[in-house]
Amino acid sequence: MMTTFLFIILFCVGVHGEKGYRLKQVLILSRHNIRAPLSDDLQRTTDLEWPTWKTEVTHLTAKGALLEGYIANYIAEWLKKEGLIDDTCPTKDEIQVYANTRQRTKETAKAFVKSAFKNCNITVYSKNTDKMDPVFNPVIHNDTDEFKEIGVRAMKDKLDALNMKDAYALIDKIIDFKNSDICRTESICDLVNDNNNIIFEVNEEPNVYGPLSIVNSVADFFLMSLYEGFAQEDIAWGKLIETHDWRLLSDIVRENQIIRFGSSILAKDVAKPLIKYMANIFFNEKSAPKLTLLVGHDSNLNSVMTSLGFKPFELPNQYERTPIGGKLVFQRWSDEKGGRDLLKVNYVYQTVKQLRHGTPLSSENPPKSVAMEIEGCKINERGFCLWDDFVKILTKLD
Repeated sequence: MMTTFLFIILFCVGVHGEKGYRLKQVLILSRHNIRAPLSDDLQRTTDLEWPTWKTEVTHLTAKGALLEGYIANYIAEWLKKEGLIDDTCPTKDEIQVYANTRQRTKETAKAFVKSAFKNCNITVYSKNTDKMDPVFNPVIHNDTDEFKEIGVRAMKDKLDALNMKDAYALIDKIIDFKNSDICRTESICDLVNDNNNIIFEVNEEPNVYGPLSIVNSVADFFLMSLYEGFAQEDIAWGKLIETHDWRLLSDIVRENQIIRFGSSILAKDVAKPLIKYMANIFFNEKSAPKLTLLVGHDSNLNSVMTSLGFKPFELPNQYERTPIGGKLVFQRWSDEKGGRDLLKVNYVYQTVKQLRHGTPLSSENPPKSVAMEIEGCKINERGFCLWDDFVKILTKLD
């Protein structure tokens, strides 16, 4: 399941200028914005009646497009302030926008462009197919038995270490799972104690079926309902009130992604086409656009971060590890006095409150920005590491 919109722009998430440095290029890796839930088969998980969505399953909502416009406008103003762009429309050589084939990713990219570059004719490129674009498709490529053995073991180790009993019990209490159609027909009735089965096939996403996949689909429905602005009584039938419970719920989504894309050897295989695409942009400064925008899914963000070796991080005022509409922003800066280039990476995202209430962003109400660090690219007190160190990391992955 892909819930991330990948959006790559060489960009520094700007809250403040960087004295003495010049921004040269921005690459943003972003998740799509708010969408309708992924599953259209949730009625099998409970005898309770699920709320109806006006938006087609998996599609970007109107509110998602609006929120994407807010963060796009904020980013555009920051880019102007740093001198990467100006008030004129960027040329096709200055910006590249590339989205996965799913409606939610394409429409997120269009919403970003429409707001960031008003009245400009900027093309959102996406392959003309109903299938997943191979660049964004987080599937297993290595077809050797040895790799399968290693990959399955890595996923099993993470599953075995999983302690989600409280989260599973919370979902069970809300949906009364023992009286569900799944329990009656598949003999999966105990979310806390029943086993999960690992799915590991070439040209398929690494996946898990069992209690984890079931509660993940339920948690996704509740989280999207929260962001979309559903009335409290229409979210989990009014049974999700406490912040602690929402954190338990988000732990399900987080751990599902970590099990599937959190081991280094598996993530490097899954993300290889995307990493290669990004590296080509990073390695070819003279021909690459100032701004590259790739639009994908949370699975893209998670696999790329694991592949590159991002250190553990926390995102304040958010429940998710890869928030809806959140953007991983790679920035190439020039230290002209020092005669070198530097890398800075920020995670830029809207808070739960900003998403739920749909509040416009401004200098008084900015998105959150968290400095990120990659293993082997040591950052200084301002969040910069040497560009050459970053290149060495990318070269090892090639």
